[in-house]
Amino acid sequence: MELMYLTFQEDAPLYIGVLRKIQWQAHAFHQLGYRVTYTLWKGTEYRFITEDSTKGKNVGSGSGIMHRFAEAAEDYLSRHHFDVLYLRLDRVSFDVLRICRLAKRSGTEKIIVEFPNYPYLANYIGSVRGLHPFRRRFAARMKTLCIAAEDRLASPCLRRFADAAVLIGNHAESFFGLKAICVGNGVAVEEFTPVPPKRNRDEVVLIGVAGTLWWQAYDRVLEGMYLYRNASPGRKPRLRFLMVGGDAGEMPAFRAQIRKYGLEDDVECPGFQTGEKLDRLYARADLGVSSLGCYRRGLTSCSSLKAREYCAKGLPFLYAYEDGLLADKPFAMKLPNDSSPIDMEAVVRFVKSCRSNPNLAEKERQFARDHYDWKNILKQVLCFAGI
Repeated sequence: MELMYLTFQEDAPLYIGVLRKIQWQAHAFHQLGYRVTYTLWKGTEYRFITEDSTKGKNVGSGSGIMHRFAEAAEDYLSRHHFDVLYLRLDRVSFDVLRICRLAKRSGTEKIIVEFPNYPYLANYIGSVRGLHPFRRRFAARMKTLCIAAEDRLASPCLRRFADAAVLIGNHAESFFGLKAICVGNGVAVEEFTPVPPKRNRDEVVLIGVAGTLWWQAYDRVLEGMYLYRNASPGRKPRLRFLMVGGDAGEMPAFRAQIRKYGLEDDVECPGFQTGEKLDRLYARADLGVSSLGCYRRGLTSCSSLKAREYCAKGLPFLYAYEDGLLADKPFAMKLPNDSSPIDMEAVVRFVKSCRSNPNLAEKERQFARDHYDWKNILKQVLCFAGI
């Protein structure tokens, strides 16, 4: 059985979490018995990746590059047969409809579409708000509004070709008439090394491993650290924050806030890290910081990939969204899904409670094995689609 996992995802350090998810999903499909081809792009090259080879097609530079990536996908599908087409989409376009139509005409039996941040349109339109100067922001806003209009026109037609939608985010039973299954993100638990227990009672170390984008809302952590310190200067435990990532468009704002609050000695910004360097940072941490700004994307529910990764490492974490699986779990602290600063005194109490439970890390990792394994999640998706 042949499966094409089609994405229009850029292969770049900023998206390392998403890239790992795509690779984990591809491996899970392989475990379920499929020969998998998945796609990514880098520069002007659209890549088709299998277990033992990578083939790329250069589409040239200039405007309209995403359309040319779609044409490259159509060309590949016209020359290769796939039993299942699985598309990961951030929106629906007429290019997507043409790809689905071609796949069906070429004998593809099932087409499944995944929307990893549902509902996605408000977040997409709002993504230009941080651009400067105004002239650049206005031009980008006009472009996104045109793309959003195309999405609203194309989306109702998707049910003519696709067999099921996979929604990660807010709950819904259908997508423009297409039956939908709501799932959470997953991980490959055994790829994660567990974090060691902490014994330093004089400090609490938080770690945020993400793209430092505005919707992560790390500013809530920084403001909470400032209020905690100013309430009683020199108090113990001292708070530290490892802000791992470093998007060029967002980091200046975070760094300015760090200077404003005088947190230069308490916040580290080591940039993008992977492998052993990232493991060493994790080894210092008491607590992970998952997404704290879903409200900025118009979301109440979320299935944070980063929270799944913290869970796989046995690292307690903070989150600020609805996730039924995490309710009342001793390793996850739920916060308000709003702009309020994080109550760091409550966070310190939570960390102390976690430290007092020597079996908590392994219980958390077992929870991840039971609930966040991609093979189990995608098996449910394929069954829902009638495969």
